Amino acid sequence: MKFLRSFRTMGKIKSDTISAQNAISELVEVDTSDKQNQQVEFSYTTEIAGMEAGRQACNQMLQAVSDFSSAVLTQANKFPDIAYKIEKRDVEQAQRWSN
Repeated sequence: MKFLRSFRTMGKIKSDTISAQNAISELVEVDTSDKQNQQVEFSYTTEIAGMEAGRQACNQMLQAVSDFSSAVLTQANKFPDIAYKIEKRDVEQAQRWSN
């Protein structure tokens, strides 16, 4: 939740590497390795309507959340490199304008 609060209060878009690293630092610290491939199992589902369908739906949702978390982390890890390239471009343009 701390990440979500800071995400909502973010202001300007910045092109420096420090801001990019700070933006993803909380995401990178989240360990989801023990959450992958989790399954919901019920010990008793016979004669209970919908229990098997509910279990399957739960397992599909768990997998979707796990896949989404991995995708978000993959994209977040790209930000420092992108910020470095933008920062480098900004410096080069500033030098051209100052000449």
